[in-house]
Amino acid sequence: MWHPWIKSFKKGDALVAEMDSFGALARVALLSPDEVSHLQNIAKDNHNSFPGFNLNCPLLQLKDSTELRQPEFLWKEALAITSQSTLKYQKKDLDRLANLLWSFPQEIASRLKRGGPKVSSTLALLQRLTLGTVAPEAFVHDIAFKIVAAIREGRVPQEMGLAILYGKLNKSSLRTDAWQITLILDVNDLGNFSHRVADPVVPSEWSLLLLQSDSAPASAPNELPFVCGLTGQTDVPVGDKMPSPNLPILGPTYLMSMNADIPCHSRYGRTSTKIFPAGKTSIHNLNNAIRFITHSRKRNITWTGVPNSFNDKLDLVITYLDEEPNADVPLVGLFADTEADDELKLAKYEARTEHIHQALKLIDKRGRDLHIQVIALSQIDKGRKQVIFSACYSTDAIYRGRDNWLAGAKNVPNIAVPFPMGKGKPAEWRSGYVPSPNETMRSFKVQWLRGGQLAQSVPGVELSRIYALMLGPDTHNQAKWLLDRYLPRTDSLIIGLARFLTGGSNLPQSFRKAMNGALRQALIVIAVYGILLHHQDRKKEIYMEGRDYLLGQFLQFSDRLHKLYCEHERKGSMPPQLIGNAVVSMAIQSPNRALQVLSQRMLVYLAWADRYKGADAGLVKWTRKELGRISSDLKDTDLGSKVATTGKAELLLGYLANTKGAQKDEEKAE
Repeated sequence: MWHPWIKSFKKGDALVAEMDSFGALARVALLSPDEVSHLQNIAKDNHNSFPGFNLNCPLLQLKDSTELRQPEFLWKEALAITSQSTLKYQKKDLDRLANLLWSFPQEIASRLKRGGPKVSSTLALLQRLTLGTVAPEAFVHDIAFKIVAAIREGRVPQEMGLAILYGKLNKSSLRTDAWQITLILDVNDLGNFSHRVADPVVPSEWSLLLLQSDSAPASAPNELPFVCGLTGQTDVPVGDKMPSPNLPILGPTYLMSMNADIPCHSRYGRTSTKIFPAGKTSIHNLNNAIRFITHSRKRNITWTGVPNSFNDKLDLVITYLDEEPNADVPLVGLFADTEADDELKLAKYEARTEHIHQALKLIDKRGRDLHIQVIALSQIDKGRKQVIFSACYSTDAIYRGRDNWLAGAKNVPNIAVPFPMGKGKPAEWRSGYVPSPNETMRSFKVQWLRGGQLAQSVPGVELSRIYALMLGPDTHNQAKWLLDRYLPRTDSLIIGLARFLTGGSNLPQSFRKAMNGALRQALIVIAVYGILLHHQDRKKEIYMEGRDYLLGQFLQFSDRLHKLYCEHERKGSMPPQLIGNAVVSMAIQSPNRALQVLSQRMLVYLAWADRYKGADAGLVKWTRKELGRISSDLKDTDLGSKVATTGKAELLLGYLANTKGAQKDEEKAE
C-alpha cells in the first residue's frame, strides 16, 4: 500500500544536490531521464515536496546582448560568478525555496523519525537541513558555483549547466527563456549509509512510515464512529484533500477537483471533501489501486494511450479483470494499439488480438463469470482530468465483439491496393486489412478532399461510440449514426483511389504521389465501411446483388472501357477524369441522372468496342460484355429512388471491387 504523498517525478533530467555533514552544499550531478523514472518523491501538494522539487531557472540575471549568439560568451559569464552575482529570483521565489529547504522538511522529519536503515540517509539529510546554514539566497549562489565546477569536471554537460544558470537560449529574440528542472537533495557521504536518499527502494519505507503516522485517533466517548460513504466501513475522515496520483499520459490527477470559488460548487454550504463522508482508508486504497493498475510495468497490459476525439493528444485507457486484477493478460490490446511484442506490432488487429483471447480463455473457468472493466480518462485542461468512458463487459461480450468486428472488416468485396515497395521493385498488392478501434477512431478525425489528395484534421467522434459499436447491445443505431458522419469525410478518398487504380501510370505524378501516401488509410476506410454495413445487417452476399453496388460496378467498367479507348485511339492520352469517375458524385445523389449522362457519353466507346479487332480484343470484349450484364441487372431496379447512406457505401465499394479473377475466368472459357 502506498501513501498518497508518494509520487513519481516528472519526466526528464534531474539535478542532484549533495549536502555534507555540516549542511553545506558539497557538489551537484545530473541524473538521466531513465534514472529519474525509477525514483519517487514525497509531495504533500504542489507547494510542499521532499527531497525533490522544481528548481526555477535561470538562477542568475543576465543582460540581453548580441553576444548571446556566441557559445563562449555564456561560459565566460559563468566563470565570473561571485557570491554577489545578481539572482534572477524574486522574493516569492526565495520564500518558496525557504519552505522547501526548511519548513516542509521539518514536517516530514517528525513522521519519518522511527525509520530503519533504509531511511537513515533521509533522516541525516533532514537533520542537516535543520542546522540553519541554508539561506535561500546563499543556496542559489552555491548551486551556481557547484554547476560551474560540475561542468569543468564533466558531471554536467555545458549546454545543460548554462541553461540552468542563465535560461534556455532563444537565438531569435536574443534572450534566454525561463524553465524548470527537478532538483533532488541527497547526502554527500554515501559510504556512511546503506542507501542514498535518491534510491528506488527507499520510497516504500517512506510510505510505510507515513501510513503509520496517519493512524486514526480514538473517537470521543459520546461521539458516533465515522462511516465512509464509499464503503460503509468505519473509518476516519480523509481530510481537506484527496490524493493526486501521477498517472501515465495525463500526469498529476486529482481524484476529486472542486473550486470553492465557483458558486455552484458550494450551493449547499459544503464543498470539496466535505460534500460526502469519505474515509481515509478507502481513499488510500483507491489511490493504491490506481497506482498499481497504471504502474509502468503494466503498460500495454492494463493501460496505454488512445487517440483523443478532438485534438492530437492521447487519452488514457485502463482495462483489467474484475475477478483477476493481477492477471497479466494484455487486455488493453483489444481496445488500443500496443507494441508490447515486436513480432506482433506490425501484424493485423486480428493476429494481434488472437493471443489475447487465448490467454483470456486459459483463466476463464467454467461456472465463473469474468468481467472486464474499461475506463478512459481525458485531460480537459491543466487542472482537470475526466472519465470519458466507463463500462464493464463479460468475457462472452468480448469474444462476441471481436468476432463481429473481424466479420465486419471482411464484409467487403475483394479490393486489392498496390503498395509501392521501392524503386525498381514491383508493387505489393494488399487487401483485407482489419483496423483496430484506435485506427478506426483516427480515421474519423480526417476530412478527405480533392479526390484524396488533401487530408484535413477535423473533430472526431467520442471514444464511447467506437467501443459501443464493438461491444454495445445496440450496434445497429451506433453504426447508422457513425456511417452518416463517416461517408462525407471519406468518399473523396475512395473516389480518388478508384481513379488511381484504373488510371495507373497515365495519371499526373503529383496525384500518384498523394495517393501513394494515402493507401493505408484507404484500406482502413474500406474495412470501416464493411464494419458499419455489417452492424446494420447489410451483408456482402446480399448487397453485392443490389442496385447501388451494381451501379458502382457499372461506373468502374465505364472507366475501364474509356481507358482502353484512350490507349488505342488517342495514343495513351488520358483526360483528367475517366467517364465513370466524373459522375460518381452524381450517381450517389441520383442514379437515374448519372446513367442518363453516361448513356450519351458512352455511345462512341461502345461503338468502338464493337468494331475493335486489335491485340487487346479479348479484354475489350470482356469489358463490353460486363457492361451489358450489369446493365441488364440494373434494368429491373428502381433507379429513381434515393440512395440511402448504406447504399452510398455499397456504391463506392462496388466502384472499387476487384474483377481481375472474373476476367481471367472469362478468357479461359474462350
